Amino acid sequence: MAIATDRSDRHARTFGGGHPCASTIQATVNPREANLMLRLSMSLGDLASIRFAISPAWELVASLRVLRDPGAHAVHLPWVTRHRAAVLAAPDLRELRDLVIAPDHKLPGFLAPAPHSPVAEPEAEFAAVRQTPAAIVRQELETVYGDRLPASLTDLRRAPRRTLPVIVAQMRAYWTLTLGPYWGRIRGILEGDVMFRARRLADDGPHRMFPELDPAISWSADVLSVDRPNLDLAYALGGRGLVLVPSLFAWPNVFVKASEPWAPVLRYPARGVGSMWHSDAPTADLALVIGQARATLLAELTTPSTTTTLARRTGLTPSGVSAHLSRLVTAGLVTRQRAGRLVFYARTRRGDALLGD
Repeated sequence: MAIATDRSDRHARTFGGGHPCASTIQATVNPREANLMLRLSMSLGDLASIRFAISPAWELVASLRVLRDPGAHAVHLPWVTRHRAAVLAAPDLRELRDLVIAPDHKLPGFLAPAPHSPVAEPEAEFAAVRQTPAAIVRQELETVYGDRLPASLTDLRRAPRRTLPVIVAQMRAYWTLTLGPYWGRIRGILEGDVMFRARRLADDGPHRMFPELDPAISWSADVLSVDRPNLDLAYALGGRGLVLVPSLFAWPNVFVKASEPWAPVLRYPARGVGSMWHSDAPTADLALVIGQARATLLAELTTPSTTTTLARRTGLTPSGVSAHLSRLVTAGLVTRQRAGRLVFYARTRRGDALLGD
């Protein structure tokens, strides 16, 4: 079961498939009470298994929900304006729309499985969706729709193995139309968030890092809590660990999926979401002083980014980006930080001041 904290209307919403399972301690809904909690009890093994990951499939699912209710996601309106009409009218996306947009409160969990690598590739996640066991597909459809299954999904329930490739083909078509052109920039924002959060976890521990993910999240006595109006629900993760997934299109909500058979996942709004569709070009005066390429790179570093990410976003060659960044580091406008095998670049306070931020 995946639960969303929704600060747009403050009503409880449930996304993803729910399954009765041993990890569920209690599940009570009391509409007369407010400010209750979704609680995840974490052992030392769970804490040791925390990892961050980026999920293209989740961004696909979350972005479709944004198209359903754009008013609750105003930060994405420039993107919504470009794509909403075409997506909602496309006859060859009907099954995908009925799976993601049509349900009021739940989503089939198999559409966005927990990523197995830090930065999953779209095709790898599409393949995971395609390989979902038939029994899980049918169980998820029953959980989400009951006896109100849309006619377009009858074949998926009757023959999941034969119909899942159709769903995946629609996911791929939707991705190509609406997310593929922006994925380099989206991925850069998400990678920057991962670097920042991982550093916070390493430096300050979970008691500092978790509450910084979102105001709805708190941490106390080995329990991760998410503020949920009208809902009291608890899970013991039982050594299964926790995958933390920053998300562009989740904003302004937090999503939790903790029931079996899924790996526990917490999806939270990434830092820098507001810069995605509203980045300003560097001023002409700044470009005259330090050069157009360096001014562009400095403006792009709203969130920490790698050389490869900056090359994808700006169209510059990786070697050119590396050379310009070296000059910016020497000038004290940019700093470099290593995270594992990756090197991330971020603006310094001097760089922010130069841009007027």
